[in-house]
Parts: sequence; structure tokens; C-alpha cells
Amino acid sequence: MSHKKCFLSVLGCAFFAMTLANFAQGQGTPIGDLTLGQVLHLAEKYSPTLKASLSRETEAQEFSRAADSGFFPDLGLAAVDSTGFPGSSSGFGTAGLDSFPGMVASPYRQGPAASAYAKWDLLDLSVFHQSASAHYKYDASRLGTIFQAELVDQQALNAYLEAVRLRGDRDAWKKLADELSGILNTVKRFVRNGQYSEAQGLLIQDQLSDAAYRAQDFDLQYLASLRSLALLTGLETKVVSCPPPSSLPEEYNPSLESVGDSPLVLQAQFETKSAEETASQYSAENLPVLEVAGSAGFLDETRLVSSQDYSLFVGISLPLFEGFRIDAEEKAAHAEAEARREEVRSDQLELDELNVRYADEVERARSELKILDDEREGAEKAVTESKERYLRFLGPLSDFQQALKDRVNMEVEMAEAKTSLWSAATSRYLLNGGTSDALK
Repeated sequence: MSHKKCFLSVLGCAFFAMTLANFAQGQGTPIGDLTLGQVLHLAEKYSPTLKASLSRETEAQEFSRAADSGFFPDLGLAAVDSTGFPGSSSGFGTAGLDSFPGMVASPYRQGPAASAYAKWDLLDLSVFHQSASAHYKYDASRLGTIFQAELVDQQALNAYLEAVRLRGDRDAWKKLADELSGILNTVKRFVRNGQYSEAQGLLIQDQLSDAAYRAQDFDLQYLASLRSLALLTGLETKVVSCPPPSSLPEEYNPSLESVGDSPLVLQAQFETKSAEETASQYSAENLPVLEVAGSAGFLDETRLVSSQDYSLFVGISLPLFEGFRIDAEEKAAHAEAEARREEVRSDQLELDELNVRYADEVERARSELKILDDEREGAEKAVTESKERYLRFLGPLSDFQQALKDRVNMEVEMAEAKTSLWSAATSRYLLNGGTSDALK
């Protein structure tokens, strides 16, 4: 699929997300946990930077159409009435002739005149290069829009995964606080009965207070991340929520493995081609230009020559000296083209470096998730067994406390690893020309 079709598909998918956002803003009611695809589509829709890039793309497209105008003839109509010396124009000699081309500009007539005229540069090689340069600029601008959409997606991705991670941290500590609250009354009863020392009641109370504090702290961070996400998507904060890390698949979408051409590099390549065509354009200005012109109309009175109702012109123009302007512009354009070629190599090196870094992060996160997944069952079993042993006076409270601490740490680490995996994999996918279509 071409980049243009990909981006149009992004805009089409954003229509549904925009409708969803407008409804939510109008009603002010929660819309449920946002998916990654919804967040990216909304961010693209509401990004002023992306809108500005789209306007620049339209501008470049219109300039490419303007450059193509050199392939067509100029047509026009003119009418004039003069008195006094034949051919004079308002007493200023030929000062006004540029406004009245064709037969009416003849110096051998006076009185009323009207004509239709046409002028066509039948062969001007500089026009071909000028048109090619403008079209390459448009292609570069189009790819710049796609790359800008990917930057917007990247920003939204980071904000979304940060919110998902913070919710996971909050839920993990809240789960710990709830479980400690359930066991606290039992511990206090044991203390009152003299079965355990008062110190154990204080320890469990201290752990409960710490878990509640951490849950509250992560909840505040989570709400702050939702406010940032609301700013990016155009939604109201009160309707925005993100799912927990457990909602993310253990393995990311296989389609994210596909790596294509980066719009950043492609944009630089088209900019290089545009600069090369501009250099060729200036060089072609040293070549002859074949012009054809004609006019047909009505002259009232003529002098020195017999009155005719048409005129034709075929000629060749060749610049001989223009103060070294063409030479300087050509050398400047060649220097610009060389600079663009070096930028392409620089962008490719940067792209290769980022791909290596993202690949390493993906593999590291996958390895960490595999280890944590193997430990998950053991952590749950340790909590269950240590709790039962404590309640049956077969084990100390410290074992149960340590098991709870190990489990919450494992859940926090798993949330971190899972969001890191999705961040690296999705960032690499977007960097290499991927769109939000595959990110449901």
C-alpha cells in the first residue's frame, strides 16, 4: 500500500474515533477504557501540528500544478483605443505595451483595436526541470505529513502506555492494601488473645499504611497521565480511562515485525531529487528557447503597412550574459543537492541505529516477561501457602508479608516489561513507515 493510501486510510479510520470523541464531549459520560488504536486516531485528528503539515502538503501540490503551467500556452483578449501619434500609448511611447500584447501593440496603428493573442514556449527545457522539482517537493511534503503523523502517534503511544503502566502500579498496590486490610482484623485478634506479640500487629498496620500510600500516589500519577492523554486526543479528562497492563497481549501483534521504508528517509530522498532538478533547471536556462506567438483581431487605422487581421511570430531566444546569475544559481543548487544527499545518508544511519536499539529493547522485554511469567504462579502459591500457615500457627507473619511484597513487586515489574515491549515494538513499527491501522 502506498504512503498516500495509508494516510488516507488513517484519516478514514479517524472519522469513527472523532464521532466517538464528539459524543463523549457532548455527554460528559465515560466511554470505557480506550484502546491504543482509538488513542492514535484521536491524536491524529486533533493535532494542530498535523493539520499544519496537511496544509503545507496542499500548498506544495498547488505549486506543482503551477509549475506545470509552463507546458501550456498563454491565451488572452485585449482591446484599446488610442489617438494622437499612431502607436503611442497615453503619451509614454511604448510604456503601456506590456499590458496590451498582440496586434493592438502595433506601433503602426491608432484608433480602436481588439485582438485575441496566444504565446507558447514550444521548447524550454528549464520548464521540464522546474516541473519535476516541484513534483518532487510535493512528494517530499506528502511524506513529511506521513512522518508528522507518526510523530503524533509516537507521542500518543508514550502517553497511553505510561497511563497503562501507572494504572497497573496503582492496581497492584491497591490489591495489596485490600488483602492486608482483610488480614489485619485477624492479626489484631491474635494479638488480643496473646497468640502473637503486639509488634506483629504494628508491622502489618505499617505495611498496610505503606501500601495505601503507594496506591494513592500512583493513582494521582495515573490521573495526571490521563489529563495529558486528554490534551492529546481532544477528549474531556473525566471520560478518559486506560486499561490495566494485563489487557495487553503477552505477545505483540506479529504485523509489527514488518519493516518497510521510513518516510523520514524517503522524504529526504525526494528533497534530494528536487534539488537536483532545480540545478538542472538553472543549467537549462543557458539553452535556447523556441517561442511561438500569434494574434488575430481588428485594427481601425494602420500606417506604413496594409491592415491585416492576424500576426504570427516564431523565434528563438538565447541568453548571452546575465551578470553570472545563472552560473551562481546553478552552483548553489548543486551544493544544496549534495547537502541533501548527505542528509539522506545521515537519516539512514540514524534509522539503522534506532532499529537496533528498539530490537534490543524488544528482546530484553520479551526475555524479562518470560522469566516473570514463570515466576507468577510461584508468587501466587507462596502468598496462599504463607497465609494458610500463618492462620494455622504453622508459620510466621513475616513469611506472609514477604510473599505479598514479592508478588506486588513482580506485578509492577511485569507491567513495566509489558509496556516497554509494546513501546519498543510499536515505535520501531511507526519509525519504519507503519500506520495506526494495525494498532487496534
